[in-house]
Amino acid sequence: MKNYARQQRALRRLGRLLLCLAPALSLLAASTASPAVHASQAGRATVTQAVMQEALPALAMKPVPAPETLKAFTQQMIGQLSANAPFKEWKDAATEVYPLGPGTRSWLVNVMDGGQRIGYLIISAADNGSYLLSEYGAGTDGLPYSMNELRQYLVQQGLIPATSSGTIKLKALYAPLLPVWELTIGHQTVYLNASVPEVLPWTSKEAERILSVLPDSTAVLSSKADQLRAPLPALLGGGQDDPYADLLWLTAPALKNINEASLTALLQQRGSLAFQSAGHNDALGAPFMITGSQRWLKADAAGGSAGNEPAVVYAAAGPGGLRFLPLGALQHAGTFHEPPAPLPGEAVLGSAPSPGSSR
Repeated sequence: MKNYARQQRALRRLGRLLLCLAPALSLLAASTASPAVHASQAGRATVTQAVMQEALPALAMKPVPAPETLKAFTQQMIGQLSANAPFKEWKDAATEVYPLGPGTRSWLVNVMDGGQRIGYLIISAADNGSYLLSEYGAGTDGLPYSMNELRQYLVQQGLIPATSSGTIKLKALYAPLLPVWELTIGHQTVYLNASVPEVLPWTSKEAERILSVLPDSTAVLSSKADQLRAPLPALLGGGQDDPYADLLWLTAPALKNINEASLTALLQQRGSLAFQSAGHNDALGAPFMITGSQRWLKADAAGGSAGNEPAVVYAAAGPGGLRFLPLGALQHAGTFHEPPAPLPGEAVLGSAPSPGSSR
């Protein structure tokens, strides 16, 4: 499994290189094999793991008491989501709240069941004093801000050298659509994607610029009384969830006018869509696949759906479709592309062979 994870990371790095080239060059993916895993990595990881058994316990997030208004909005969201899958286990679940920088304008709310995380919400503060549901998701593994995944990544990549004697500090940050780790070792700071652990190619100035962006309050659910809505059951397309499995979506033109209706239709036809933000993928953790959606409808005074009000839509994104991200924010930040249609049989044009494959 560790070798497979390394192969997947190597393939993602190759994919990012191709994203920087002209779209026509993406055709090279059809003949690109999975990069070999260097034997030296295993030895390096073993040495690093032994050293970091003492260093890594310092990496931790500390929960904080939540304001009563934040608690109320969180419980309302959890109560509404728990009516349908994949959130049914959230009913009567406990929560843990962690501050997210910069400036504690967002909070990570872990949904807990018997000491195990079974989901999360990220709540952000709006300028008008209301709260915004920036993103949410259900599951036990692969969720943003996973300490286990961070530790494993640091060990495998050797990001904390065996000779390091400086202090280690960890901060959890949030930019719209992107959870971020800020890891400081002595006098050196590195930023990592806290959703799918990877180093972000940011300088401190670039990080400050990206993290200073505020969420778009018009694209998400709000705690304002006139903006409250109720969720419909989530639509899960079940399509490919790895954008690097078949890079030929790069050759497909950007889809125009993606909205609630067209997204639903495309997911039913293709199972998934690819999302990217050309030239800005690192600021969004892109590219990633969209494999589902969930609509939130405004309720009328009698408790029914107000049909004349547009829905607020969240798109199920990333590995396993675990992260529900606001569709409106995605529309403004990047482009959607249709993945290529599967070929007959198991072969997929442009895909890399799986571990152990003879192809």
